[in-house]
Amino acid sequence: MRRPFKGLKQDPAAVYDAVVIGAGVGGLICANLLARAGLRTLLVEQHYMVGGYCSTFRRGGFTFDAATHFYPLLGNPATITGAVLARLGSRTAWVKMDPVDHFHFPDGTSFSVPADFDQYMAMLKAAFPHESVGLNSFFAVARYAYLYGLLYYFRGREHERLEHIRLLTLRDMLDRHVRDPKLKLLLSGDCAHWGSPPSRTSFVFDSMLRLSYFLGNYYPQGGSQAFVDDLARQFEELGGDILMHSTVDRIVVEDGAATGVEIDTPAGGRTHRVRVRAGHVISNADLVLTMERLLGPGVIGDEAMRVVKRLRPTYPCFLTHIGLRDMPVDPLRHAAGYHWRSWDPDRVMTDTFKIFVPTMYEPALGPAGGQIVILQRVMDVEYDAITDWTAHKKAVEADLMARFEAAVPGISAHIVTVQSASAFTSWRYTLNYQGAMLGWEMSPDQLGPERPGIEGPVRNLYFVGHWTRPGGGITPVIVSAMNAASAITGSDG
Repeated sequence: MRRPFKGLKQDPAAVYDAVVIGAGVGGLICANLLARAGLRTLLVEQHYMVGGYCSTFRRGGFTFDAATHFYPLLGNPATITGAVLARLGSRTAWVKMDPVDHFHFPDGTSFSVPADFDQYMAMLKAAFPHESVGLNSFFAVARYAYLYGLLYYFRGREHERLEHIRLLTLRDMLDRHVRDPKLKLLLSGDCAHWGSPPSRTSFVFDSMLRLSYFLGNYYPQGGSQAFVDDLARQFEELGGDILMHSTVDRIVVEDGAATGVEIDTPAGGRTHRVRVRAGHVISNADLVLTMERLLGPGVIGDEAMRVVKRLRPTYPCFLTHIGLRDMPVDPLRHAAGYHWRSWDPDRVMTDTFKIFVPTMYEPALGPAGGQIVILQRVMDVEYDAITDWTAHKKAVEADLMARFEAAVPGISAHIVTVQSASAFTSWRYTLNYQGAMLGWEMSPDQLGPERPGIEGPVRNLYFVGHWTRPGGGITPVIVSAMNAASAITGSDG
Protein backbone atom coordinates (compact mmCIF):
# COMPACT_ATOMS: atom_id res chain seq x y z
CA MET A 1 0.00 0.00 0.00
CA ARG A 2 1.41 3.37 -1.00
CA ARG A 3 1.69 5.84 1.82
CA PRO A 4 -0.25 9.09 1.36
CA PHE A 5 2.67 11.34 2.30
CA LYS A 6 5.89 11.99 0.40
CA GLY A 7 8.70 12.49 2.87
CA LEU A 8 11.82 14.47 2.01
CA LYS A 9 13.94 13.09 -0.81
CA GLN A 10 16.85 15.39 0.06
CA ASP A 11 18.46 16.91 3.14
CA PRO A 12 16.21 19.12 5.26
CA ALA A 13 16.55 22.89 5.25
CA ALA A 14 19.20 24.43 7.48
CA VAL A 15 16.73 26.35 9.67
CA TYR A 16 13.24 25.59 11.00
CA ASP A 17 11.01 27.15 13.59
CA ALA A 18 10.60 23.74 15.24
CA VAL A 19 12.01 20.23 14.99
CA VAL A 20 10.00 17.27 16.30
CA ILE A 21 11.93 14.09 17.12
CA GLY A 22 9.87 10.94 16.60
CA ALA A 23 6.74 10.36 14.51
CA GLY A 24 4.66 8.51 17.06
CA VAL A 25 1.15 9.86 17.59
CA GLY A 26 2.43 12.48 20.06
CA GLY A 27 5.01 13.76 17.58
CA LEU A 28 2.57 13.69 14.66
CA ILE A 29 -0.13 15.63 16.52
CA CYS A 30 2.34 18.19 17.90
CA ALA A 31 3.93 18.69 14.47
CA ASN A 32 0.50 19.20 12.92
CA LEU A 33 -0.51 21.76 15.53
CA LEU A 34 2.74 23.70 15.14
CA ALA A 35 2.46 23.72 11.34
CA ARG A 36 -1.17 24.77 11.60
CA ALA A 37 -0.05 27.72 13.76
CA GLY A 38 2.33 28.79 10.98
CA LEU A 39 5.63 27.40 12.29
CA ARG A 40 7.95 25.87 9.72
CA THR A 41 8.35 22.41 11.21
CA LEU A 42 10.56 19.38 10.55
CA LEU A 43 9.49 15.92 11.77
CA VAL A 44 12.33 13.36 12.04
CA GLU A 45 11.61 9.61 12.27
CA GLN A 46 14.23 6.86 12.67
CA HIS A 47 12.00 4.11 11.22
CA TYR A 48 10.78 3.70 7.64
CA MET A 49 7.16 4.02 8.85
CA VAL A 50 5.45 6.65 10.98
CA GLY A 51 3.32 5.77 13.98
CA GLY A 52 5.56 4.05 16.55
CA TYR A 53 3.32 1.67 18.49
CA CYS A 54 0.46 2.68 16.16
CA SER A 55 2.11 1.34 13.00
CA THR A 56 1.42 -1.89 11.11
CA PHE A 57 3.33 -4.57 9.22
CA ARG A 58 2.37 -7.06 6.50
CA ARG A 59 2.96 -10.81 6.32
CA GLY A 60 1.48 -13.24 3.80
CA GLY A 61 -1.30 -10.93 2.70
CA PHE A 62 -2.29 -9.99 6.28
CA THR A 63 -1.90 -6.49 7.76
CA PHE A 64 -1.12 -6.56 11.49
CA ASP A 65 -1.25 -3.76 14.04
CA ALA A 66 2.21 -3.63 15.59
CA ALA A 67 0.84 -2.84 19.06
CA THR A 68 -2.01 -0.35 19.62
CA HIS A 69 -5.36 -1.73 18.53
CA PHE A 70 -8.08 0.37 20.12
CA TYR A 71 -8.57 4.12 20.23
CA PRO A 72 -10.92 5.59 22.87
CA LEU A 73 -12.62 8.89 22.01
CA LEU A 74 -10.94 9.57 18.66
CA GLY A 75 -14.02 8.96 16.53
CA ASN A 76 -16.18 11.26 18.67
CA PRO A 77 -15.72 14.93 17.67
CA ALA A 78 -17.38 16.04 20.92
CA THR A 79 -14.35 14.82 22.92
CA ILE A 80 -11.08 16.67 23.44
CA THR A 81 -9.08 14.36 21.17
CA GLY A 82 -11.80 13.78 18.60
CA ALA A 83 -12.18 17.55 18.31
CA VAL A 84 -8.48 18.15 17.64
CA LEU A 85 -8.49 15.54 14.87
CA ALA A 86 -11.50 17.24 13.32
CA ARG A 87 -9.78 20.65 13.48
CA LEU A 88 -6.71 19.21 11.79
CA GLY A 89 -8.81 17.84 8.94
CA SER A 90 -8.36 14.15 9.68
CA ARG A 91 -9.89 11.89 7.03
CA THR A 92 -9.70 8.73 9.13
CA ALA A 93 -12.99 6.86 9.36
CA TRP A 94 -13.64 5.15 12.69
CA VAL A 95 -15.50 1.93 13.46
CA LYS A 96 -17.20 1.98 16.86
CA MET A 97 -16.47 -1.04 19.05
CA ASP A 98 -19.50 -2.53 20.82
CA PRO A 99 -18.99 -4.35 23.10
CA VAL A 100 -15.92 -2.43 24.17
CA ASP A 101 -14.44 -5.36 26.07
CA HIS A 102 -15.06 -8.96 27.01
CA PHE A 103 -13.80 -10.88 30.05
CA HIS A 104 -13.52 -14.66 30.46
CA PHE A 105 -13.25 -15.91 34.05
CA PRO A 106 -11.50 -18.97 35.54
CA ASP A 107 -14.89 -20.65 36.19
CA GLY A 108 -15.77 -20.63 32.48
CA THR A 109 -18.23 -17.73 32.62
CA SER A 110 -17.79 -14.44 30.77
CA PHE A 111 -18.99 -10.83 30.78
CA SER A 112 -19.25 -8.36 27.89
CA VAL A 113 -18.97 -4.61 28.49
CA PRO A 114 -21.47 -2.79 26.25
CA ALA A 115 -20.81 0.66 24.82
CA ASP A 116 -23.74 2.16 26.77
CA PHE A 117 -23.02 2.97 30.43
CA ASP A 118 -26.59 2.54 31.71
CA GLN A 119 -26.79 -0.87 30.06
CA TYR A 120 -23.40 -1.73 31.58
CA MET A 121 -24.58 -0.85 35.08
CA ALA A 122 -27.79 -2.83 34.63
CA MET A 123 -25.79 -5.87 33.50
CA LEU A 124 -23.40 -5.55 36.45
CA LYS A 125 -26.26 -5.39 38.95
CA ALA A 126 -28.00 -8.34 37.30
CA ALA A 127 -24.81 -10.40 37.52
CA PHE A 128 -23.92 -9.20 41.04
CA PRO A 129 -27.21 -8.23 42.76
CA HIS A 130 -25.59 -8.61 46.20
CA GLU A 131 -23.09 -5.87 45.24
CA SER A 132 -25.62 -3.28 44.05
CA VAL A 133 -24.84 -0.80 46.84
CA GLY A 134 -21.10 -1.18 46.36
CA LEU A 135 -21.42 -0.73 42.60
CA ASN A 136 -23.37 2.49 43.10
CA SER A 137 -20.79 3.89 45.51
CA PHE A 138 -17.79 2.76 43.42
CA PHE A 139 -19.07 4.36 40.23
CA ALA A 140 -20.23 7.50 42.04
CA VAL A 141 -16.62 8.08 43.09
CA ALA A 142 -15.35 6.99 39.65
CA ARG A 143 -17.54 9.63 37.98
CA TYR A 144 -16.09 12.53 39.90
CA ALA A 145 -12.61 10.99 39.67
CA TYR A 146 -13.11 11.07 35.89
CA LEU A 147 -14.29 14.70 35.86
CA TYR A 148 -11.78 16.19 38.30
CA GLY A 149 -9.03 13.91 37.01
CA LEU A 150 -9.45 15.39 33.54
CA LEU A 151 -9.22 18.90 34.97
CA TYR A 152 -6.18 18.10 37.13
CA TYR A 153 -4.10 15.82 34.92
CA PHE A 154 -5.03 17.29 31.53
CA ARG A 155 -5.48 20.96 32.44
CA GLY A 156 -3.48 21.34 35.66
CA ARG A 157 -6.49 22.61 37.64
CA GLU A 158 -6.54 21.41 41.23
CA HIS A 159 -9.76 20.61 43.10
CA GLU A 160 -10.23 19.68 46.73
CA ARG A 161 -12.56 16.77 45.86
CA LEU A 162 -9.67 15.02 44.16
CA GLU A 163 -7.21 15.23 47.03
CA HIS A 164 -8.61 12.41 49.17
CA ILE A 165 -8.56 9.91 46.27
CA ARG A 166 -5.65 11.11 44.11
CA LEU A 167 -3.09 8.89 45.86
CA LEU A 168 -5.28 5.78 45.98
CA THR A 169 -4.85 2.75 43.75
CA LEU A 170 -7.61 0.87 42.00
CA ARG A 171 -7.10 -2.01 44.44
CA ASP A 172 -7.61 0.41 47.36
CA MET A 173 -10.98 1.53 46.00
CA LEU A 174 -12.19 -1.94 45.09
CA ASP A 175 -11.42 -3.17 48.61
CA ARG A 176 -13.44 -0.26 50.00
CA HIS A 177 -16.54 -0.76 47.87
CA VAL A 178 -16.93 -4.40 46.79
CA ARG A 179 -16.26 -7.84 48.28
CA ASP A 180 -17.07 -10.35 45.55
CA PRO A 181 -13.73 -11.58 44.11
CA LYS A 182 -15.28 -12.12 40.69
CA LEU A 183 -16.53 -8.53 40.57
CA LYS A 184 -13.15 -7.27 41.75
CA LEU A 185 -11.51 -9.16 38.91
CA LEU A 186 -14.01 -7.78 36.40
CA LEU A 187 -13.50 -4.20 37.57
CA SER A 188 -9.71 -4.71 37.45
CA GLY A 189 -9.76 -5.90 33.87
CA ASP A 190 -8.54 -2.64 32.37
CA CYS A 191 -5.24 -2.93 34.23
CA ALA A 192 -3.98 -5.09 31.41
CA HIS A 193 -4.39 -1.96 29.25
CA TRP A 194 -2.30 0.02 31.73
CA GLY A 195 0.63 -2.39 31.97
CA SER A 196 0.52 -2.50 35.77
CA PRO A 197 -1.38 -4.45 38.46
CA PRO A 198 -4.37 -2.82 40.24
CA SER A 199 -2.34 -2.51 43.44
CA ARG A 200 -0.09 -0.03 41.59
CA THR A 201 -2.56 1.55 39.15
CA SER A 202 -4.02 4.98 39.91
CA PHE A 203 -7.75 4.77 40.62
CA VAL A 204 -8.27 8.22 39.13
CA PHE A 205 -6.44 7.44 35.89
CA ASP A 206 -8.21 4.09 35.63
CA SER A 207 -11.56 5.86 36.02
CA MET A 208 -10.63 8.25 33.23
CA LEU A 209 -10.02 5.33 30.85
CA ARG A 210 -12.93 3.22 32.08
CA LEU A 211 -15.56 5.93 31.62
CA SER A 212 -14.08 7.22 28.35
CA TYR A 213 -15.15 3.94 26.74
CA PHE A 214 -18.74 5.07 26.99
CA LEU A 215 -17.97 8.15 24.90
CA GLY A 216 -16.78 5.80 22.17
CA ASN A 217 -14.06 3.20 21.73
CA TYR A 218 -12.93 2.93 18.12
CA TYR A 219 -10.86 1.07 15.57
CA PRO A 220 -9.51 2.97 12.53
CA GLN A 221 -10.85 1.90 9.16
CA GLY A 222 -7.85 0.57 7.22
CA GLY A 223 -5.97 -0.25 10.43
CA SER A 224 -3.66 1.78 12.64
CA GLN A 225 -1.27 2.68 9.81
CA ALA A 226 -4.09 4.38 7.90
CA PHE A 227 -4.64 6.68 10.89
CA VAL A 228 -1.01 7.72 11.40
CA ASP A 229 -0.30 7.97 7.66
CA ASP A 230 -3.23 10.36 7.44
CA LEU A 231 -1.70 12.51 10.19
CA ALA A 232 1.54 12.59 8.18
CA ARG A 233 -0.40 13.60 5.06
CA GLN A 234 -2.12 16.40 6.96
CA PHE A 235 1.22 17.65 8.25
CA GLU A 236 2.73 17.87 4.76
CA GLU A 237 -0.36 19.64 3.45
CA LEU A 238 0.20 22.23 6.19
CA GLY A 239 3.73 22.81 4.85
CA GLY A 240 5.65 20.48 7.15
CA ASP A 241 8.68 18.37 6.19
CA ILE A 242 9.09 14.70 7.17
CA LEU A 243 12.55 13.12 7.21
CA MET A 244 12.25 9.33 7.38
CA HIS A 245 14.80 6.65 8.24
CA SER A 246 16.92 9.30 9.96
CA THR A 247 18.21 9.42 13.52
CA VAL A 248 18.68 12.47 15.69
CA ASP A 249 22.11 11.94 17.24
CA ARG A 250 22.24 15.05 19.42
CA ILE A 251 20.13 17.95 20.58
CA VAL A 252 22.31 21.05 20.26
CA VAL A 253 22.32 23.15 23.43
CA GLU A 254 23.85 26.63 23.54
CA ASP A 255 23.74 28.99 26.52
CA GLY A 256 21.17 26.85 28.32
CA ALA A 257 18.77 26.57 25.38
CA ALA A 258 18.04 23.98 22.70
CA THR A 259 19.00 25.53 19.37
CA GLY A 260 18.74 22.61 16.96
CA VAL A 261 19.63 19.00 16.26
CA GLU A 262 22.28 16.90 14.55
CA ILE A 263 20.78 14.20 12.31
CA ASP A 264 22.26 11.08 10.74
CA THR A 265 20.41 10.64 7.44
CA PRO A 266 20.98 8.38 4.41
CA ALA A 267 21.91 9.66 0.96
CA GLY A 268 23.31 7.73 -1.99
CA GLY A 269 23.61 4.52 0.00
CA ARG A 270 25.61 6.17 2.77
CA THR A 271 24.76 7.96 5.99
CA HIS A 272 25.92 11.49 6.63
CA ARG A 273 25.28 14.04 9.33
CA VAL A 274 23.41 17.31 8.95
CA ARG A 275 22.83 20.05 11.49
CA VAL A 276 19.49 21.84 11.61
CA ARG A 277 18.91 24.97 13.66
CA ALA A 278 15.51 25.44 15.28
CA GLY A 279 13.79 27.81 17.64
CA HIS A 280 12.11 24.90 19.42
CA VAL A 281 12.94 21.20 19.77
CA ILE A 282 10.22 18.72 20.74
CA SER A 283 11.10 15.13 21.64
CA ASN A 284 8.52 12.40 21.17
CA ALA A 285 11.33 9.91 21.72
CA ASP A 286 11.91 7.81 24.81
CA LEU A 287 12.72 10.10 27.74
CA VAL A 288 15.73 8.12 29.00
CA LEU A 289 17.18 8.09 25.49
CA THR A 290 16.50 11.82 25.07
CA MET A 291 18.17 12.80 28.32
CA GLU A 292 20.99 10.27 28.39
CA ARG A 293 22.03 10.21 24.73
CA LEU A 294 20.59 13.24 22.94
CA LEU A 295 21.35 15.69 25.75
CA GLY A 296 23.88 13.80 27.89
CA PRO A 297 24.80 14.09 31.58
CA GLY A 298 26.97 17.10 30.82
CA VAL A 299 23.79 19.04 30.04
CA ILE A 300 21.29 17.70 32.56
CA GLY A 301 23.53 16.47 35.39
CA ASP A 302 23.91 13.04 36.97
CA GLU A 303 21.30 13.65 39.69
CA ALA A 304 18.58 14.55 37.17
CA MET A 305 19.34 11.33 35.32
CA ARG A 306 19.13 9.32 38.55
CA VAL A 307 15.73 10.87 39.32
CA VAL A 308 14.39 9.81 35.93
CA LYS A 309 15.80 6.30 36.22
CA ARG A 310 14.13 5.83 39.61
CA LEU A 311 10.75 5.99 37.88
CA ARG A 312 9.11 2.63 37.13
CA PRO A 313 8.19 1.92 33.51
CA THR A 314 5.00 0.09 32.64
CA TYR A 315 5.38 -3.58 31.86
CA PRO A 316 6.06 -4.47 28.24
CA CYS A 317 3.58 -6.42 26.19
CA PHE A 318 4.29 -9.68 24.37
CA LEU A 319 2.31 -9.85 21.13
CA THR A 320 1.67 -12.79 18.83
CA HIS A 321 0.18 -11.93 15.43
CA ILE A 322 -1.70 -14.73 13.67
CA GLY A 323 -3.10 -14.95 10.15
CA LEU A 324 -5.91 -17.49 9.65
CA ARG A 325 -7.43 -18.96 6.48
CA ASP A 326 -10.93 -20.36 5.85
CA MET A 327 -12.00 -19.21 9.29
CA PRO A 328 -15.45 -17.80 10.12
CA VAL A 329 -15.44 -14.86 12.49
CA ASP A 330 -18.11 -16.07 14.96
CA PRO A 331 -15.92 -18.51 16.98
CA LEU A 332 -13.30 -15.78 17.25
CA ARG A 333 -15.89 -13.21 18.27
CA HIS A 334 -16.99 -15.51 21.10
CA ALA A 335 -13.39 -16.04 22.27
CA ALA A 336 -12.24 -12.42 21.96
CA GLY A 337 -11.29 -10.51 25.09
CA TYR A 338 -9.31 -11.13 28.27
CA HIS A 339 -8.90 -14.66 29.60
CA TRP A 340 -8.05 -15.05 33.30
CA ARG A 341 -6.84 -18.30 34.86
CA SER A 342 -6.78 -17.12 38.49
CA TRP A 343 -8.94 -14.86 40.66
CA ASP A 344 -6.07 -12.59 41.74
CA PRO A 345 -6.15 -9.39 39.63
CA ASP A 346 -2.60 -8.51 40.70
CA ARG A 347 -1.38 -11.52 38.70
CA VAL A 348 -2.09 -9.67 35.47
CA MET A 349 1.45 -10.42 34.20
CA THR A 350 1.15 -14.20 34.45
CA ASP A 351 -2.49 -15.21 34.61
CA THR A 352 -4.20 -13.31 31.81
CA PHE A 353 -3.94 -12.92 28.07
CA LYS A 354 -6.05 -11.13 25.47
CA ILE A 355 -7.46 -12.25 22.14
CA PHE A 356 -8.13 -9.35 19.77
CA VAL A 357 -9.64 -9.83 16.31
CA PRO A 358 -9.16 -6.68 14.16
CA THR A 359 -10.95 -8.25 11.18
CA MET A 360 -14.15 -8.04 13.24
CA TYR A 361 -13.92 -4.29 12.61
CA GLU A 362 -11.94 -4.10 9.36
CA PRO A 363 -12.20 -7.29 7.24
CA ALA A 364 -10.00 -5.75 4.51
CA LEU A 365 -6.91 -6.23 6.70
CA GLY A 366 -6.90 -9.91 5.74
CA PRO A 367 -7.27 -11.75 2.44
CA ALA A 368 -10.68 -13.09 1.38
CA GLY A 369 -11.84 -15.69 3.88
CA GLY A 370 -9.00 -14.82 6.23
CA GLN A 371 -9.02 -13.53 9.79
CA ILE A 372 -6.41 -11.79 11.92
CA VAL A 373 -5.87 -12.47 15.62
CA ILE A 374 -3.53 -10.66 17.99
CA LEU A 375 -2.66 -12.39 21.26
CA GLN A 376 -1.45 -10.03 23.97
CA ARG A 377 0.16 -10.75 27.31
CA VAL A 378 1.58 -8.22 29.77
CA MET A 379 5.04 -9.38 30.89
CA ASP A 380 7.17 -8.79 33.97
CA VAL A 381 10.55 -9.10 32.25
CA GLU A 382 13.86 -9.42 34.09
CA TYR A 383 16.12 -8.20 31.31
CA ASP A 384 19.40 -9.19 32.91
CA ALA A 385 18.13 -12.74 33.44
CA ILE A 386 17.32 -13.33 29.76
CA THR A 387 20.43 -14.40 27.87
CA ASP A 388 18.65 -15.90 24.85
CA TRP A 389 15.83 -13.70 23.56
CA THR A 390 15.03 -16.10 20.72
CA ALA A 391 14.42 -18.93 23.17
CA HIS A 392 12.42 -16.58 25.41
CA LYS A 393 10.23 -15.55 22.49
CA LYS A 394 9.61 -19.17 21.45
CA ALA A 395 8.66 -20.20 25.00
CA VAL A 396 6.18 -17.36 25.55
CA GLU A 397 4.73 -17.81 22.07
CA ALA A 398 4.21 -21.53 22.69
CA ASP A 399 2.37 -20.77 25.94
CA LEU A 400 0.12 -18.21 24.24
CA MET A 401 -0.62 -20.50 21.32
CA ALA A 402 -1.60 -23.31 23.70
CA ARG A 403 -3.99 -20.96 25.52
CA PHE A 404 -5.41 -19.80 22.19
CA GLU A 405 -5.99 -23.41 21.08
CA ALA A 406 -7.78 -24.08 24.38
CA ALA A 407 -10.02 -21.05 23.83
CA VAL A 408 -10.76 -21.93 20.18
CA PRO A 409 -10.34 -25.70 19.73
CA GLY A 410 -9.08 -26.72 16.31
CA ILE A 411 -7.77 -23.26 15.46
CA SER A 412 -4.29 -24.57 14.61
CA ALA A 413 -5.57 -26.09 11.37
CA HIS A 414 -6.41 -22.60 10.07
CA ILE A 415 -3.09 -20.88 10.84
CA VAL A 416 -1.17 -19.43 7.89
CA THR A 417 1.39 -17.23 9.60
CA VAL A 418 2.57 -16.47 13.14
CA GLN A 419 4.81 -13.55 14.12
CA SER A 420 5.65 -12.63 17.70
CA ALA A 421 7.14 -9.51 19.28
CA SER A 422 8.84 -9.55 22.67
CA ALA A 423 9.79 -6.65 24.92
CA PHE A 424 13.16 -6.61 23.17
CA THR A 425 11.41 -6.32 19.78
CA SER A 426 9.46 -3.28 20.98
CA TRP A 427 12.60 -1.70 22.43
CA ARG A 428 14.51 -2.30 19.20
CA TYR A 429 11.94 -0.91 16.76
CA THR A 430 10.47 1.97 18.77
CA LEU A 431 13.41 2.72 21.12
CA ASN A 432 10.99 2.75 24.07
CA TYR A 433 12.96 2.01 27.25
CA GLN A 434 12.72 -1.74 28.03
CA GLY A 435 9.85 -2.00 25.55
CA ALA A 436 7.49 -0.34 28.03
CA MET A 437 3.98 -0.32 26.60
CA LEU A 438 2.82 3.01 28.05
CA GLY A 439 5.87 4.91 29.26
CA TRP A 440 6.13 5.34 33.02
CA GLU A 441 3.76 3.34 35.19
CA MET A 442 0.46 5.11 35.93
CA SER A 443 0.76 4.70 39.69
CA PRO A 444 -0.43 7.51 41.99
CA ASP A 445 3.15 8.44 42.88
CA GLN A 446 4.15 8.83 39.20
CA LEU A 447 1.38 11.11 37.97
CA GLY A 448 0.80 14.84 38.12
CA PRO A 449 3.82 16.76 39.44
CA GLU A 450 5.67 13.48 40.10
CA ARG A 451 5.79 12.72 36.36
CA PRO A 452 8.21 14.57 34.05
CA GLY A 453 6.53 17.62 32.55
CA ILE A 454 6.36 18.77 28.94
CA GLU A 455 9.07 21.40 29.47
CA GLY A 456 12.61 20.04 29.23
CA PRO A 457 15.62 20.79 31.42
CA VAL A 458 16.84 23.48 29.00
CA ARG A 459 14.92 26.33 27.38
CA ASN A 460 13.06 25.70 24.12
CA LEU A 461 13.04 21.91 24.67
CA TYR A 462 9.74 20.09 25.13
CA PHE A 463 8.65 16.49 25.68
CA VAL A 464 5.52 14.81 24.32
CA GLY A 465 4.26 11.24 24.51
CA HIS A 466 3.65 8.66 27.20
CA TRP A 467 6.91 9.39 29.06
CA THR A 468 5.64 12.79 30.12
CA ARG A 469 2.48 14.32 31.57
CA PRO A 470 -0.33 13.53 31.67
CA GLY A 471 0.45 9.81 31.13
CA GLY A 472 0.17 6.77 28.88
CA GLY A 473 -2.62 5.86 26.50
CA ILE A 474 -3.69 7.40 23.21
CA THR A 475 -5.72 10.25 24.73
CA PRO A 476 -3.07 11.37 27.28
CA VAL A 477 -0.42 11.23 24.55
CA ILE A 478 -2.47 13.51 22.30
CA VAL A 479 -3.11 15.85 25.24
CA SER A 480 0.65 16.07 25.88
CA ALA A 481 1.12 17.11 22.24
CA MET A 482 -1.64 19.71 22.52
CA ASN A 483 -0.14 21.12 25.72
CA ALA A 484 3.37 21.34 24.24
CA ALA A 485 2.11 23.03 21.07
CA SER A 486 0.09 25.45 23.19
CA ALA A 487 3.15 26.29 25.32
CA ILE A 488 5.14 27.05 22.16
CA THR A 489 2.51 28.99 20.22
CA GLY A 490 0.55 30.54 23.07
CA SER A 491 -2.61 29.14 21.51
CA ASP A 492 -5.03 26.35 22.44
CA GLY A 493 -4.79 24.92 18.91
